[in-house]
Amino acid sequence: MSPYISPLFGVAMSVSVLLIMSSSHWVFMWLGLELGTLAFVPILTWWHSSLEVEATVKYFIVQAMAAAMFFFGGLVSTGTEYISSLNQIVGNTGEVMIMLAVAMKLGLAPFHYWVVDVVQGLNYIPGMVLLTWQKVPGLMVLTQLGTTYNSFFLLTLGVLSPLLGGLGGLGQTQVRKLLAFSSNAHLGWLVSGCVIGSLLGITYFALYVVLSLPVFLFLHLLNAVHLNHLRMSLMFNPASGMLVGIGFLSLGGLPPFLGFFGKWLLLTHLVDGFLLGLAIMLIVGTLVSLFYYLRVSYLCLVILGPQQVMIGLSWRKIYMTNLVSGMVVLNMIGLVLVGGVSCLPK
Repeated sequence: MSPYISPLFGVAMSVSVLLIMSSSHWVFMWLGLELGTLAFVPILTWWHSSLEVEATVKYFIVQAMAAAMFFFGGLVSTGTEYISSLNQIVGNTGEVMIMLAVAMKLGLAPFHYWVVDVVQGLNYIPGMVLLTWQKVPGLMVLTQLGTTYNSFFLLTLGVLSPLLGGLGGLGQTQVRKLLAFSSNAHLGWLVSGCVIGSLLGITYFALYVVLSLPVFLFLHLLNAVHLNHLRMSLMFNPASGMLVGIGFLSLGGLPPFLGFFGKWLLLTHLVDGFLLGLAIMLIVGTLVSLFYYLRVSYLCLVILGPQQVMIGLSWRKIYMTNLVSGMVVLNMIGLVLVGGVSCLPK
């Protein structure tokens, strides 16, 4: 792909988000979603490998099915507005179809298996965009279309995602699949936050992006495919192993890391809203997924050993030392933020 054409696709993806933000009708939301999808498809095949082409075809087929379901749900909801008898029979079927279509586009459970297959065939950079930025248009649609009935439906899917994301990643040894299941688990927390309050969802999404970007970038530099391959790569890059290990601990939501702050913030609002069952189910799903977070962190921080990290750091690579130190400090401020927020008057 020409470097002069690729920025246009990034601009189109940004325009799709702006179109959804400024729209109040489902047709323009549908146009915004499809504009972002069509702009993202060429980015998936950047390196033109056979695995990328296969993953792109899978992504396009799923997105096309979801787009057809979204449009049909919009037509159903529009038709029932003018026919009272049909409205009594059909009810909120159109809105439910729209919500299911957006859930399929996001990869929300139980429609999450396509995300695992697509991410497995991609490089880390397009996979990072798929698991971060491509969630924004769908989440904005869910936030704008949310009602009392739809909120209960979305909270049900939000509880299901951490459970399936945790169980699905237990037996995985492929690094990209672990990241896909991890993203699905975080997506359940993110959808629950968007339903409770849009500002809460934005905060959790920003924290997830800040934690995920360094992990994806360093795994891209290491070119790790399998956990055993990751171990061999980290033997020659011990400083990167320290950052990846702490990044996975932070994604797991352990204190005092930064990922703990996002989960604590959401759980506080759930308890204040007397949604104790939802909070317990989210915690259970996170504890299940914590197993593979700890497995990767153990591989990066314990098996390599601190003496190898100190030997591997050289004064000629002082920029790497500063970068790792800065990211470690950033991930260690979770309890500081919790303490500061707790002292604020309510």
